[in-house]
Amino acid sequence: MLLKIRPVLFTLIFFASLETIVFFGKYVFFIMAFLFFLSLYEGRKIGGRLLFSILPAFFVLSSVALLYLIGLPYEEQIFIVLASGMYYLSLFSAYRLGKYSGDQTARGMNMAAASATIFFTYASSYGLYLNFLVPLHYLMIVYMSATLLVSFQYFAIIRPGERKKVWMYSFVLALAMAEIVWTMNFWPFGYLTSGVIALILYYVLWDLVQSYFLGSLSRHRVISNGIFFSFLVALVLLTSKWIPVL
Repeated sequence: MLLKIRPVLFTLIFFASLETIVFFGKYVFFIMAFLFFLSLYEGRKIGGRLLFSILPAFFVLSSVALLYLIGLPYEEQIFIVLASGMYYLSLFSAYRLGKYSGDQTARGMNMAAASATIFFTYASSYGLYLNFLVPLHYLMIVYMSATLLVSFQYFAIIRPGERKKVWMYSFVLALAMAEIVWTMNFWPFGYLTSGVIALILYYVLWDLVQSYFLGSLSRHRVISNGIFFSFLVALVLLTSKWIPVL
């Protein structure tokens, strides 16, 4: 079944909490803390392992931060609906993977939720960095932390018996993304453009590591991915305003 009562219930709580933030913004930190700890508990409860708490917990933090940067009411409502759908995927995939770690459909759901979490984190943290003049090293720490833990969560699912190797490659990805955001700091773009570009670059690196773990890494795959994603980055750069859009 596509719908399970427990993930649906806590997705409704997530939805209601974001709506409460929209109308009662002064309670944002209390609501975010409530959702964060609830997600930590429920991720473990639904998936049966603490590993499955990482994605919903990070998704809560990144969603609340990105919601704060959205100004138009109708955009807030669209975002809340989409974010709630992704939050449900993070819990439902945890439920299915907890039952059977080889569930390919659940892995796809988990990856979709992970991609949304990475994008929300990259875009929202970069937006807060631009708006509030946050020191650059804090931004790099956020990129590193999100990349490290979200990547570890996914790679640990596909390679459950190689925790040390999973940690090592996740850490390499985290270092790479910290260096990338340091470079992007000098680019004249807003937080959404920067978040998209960072997500594309992350996906390139993530796909190489995943291919290595699955034994499908090849020179042809590296070259084709490099060409395709270079085209995507160039397209985003050419169609974006070359000034920060806050």
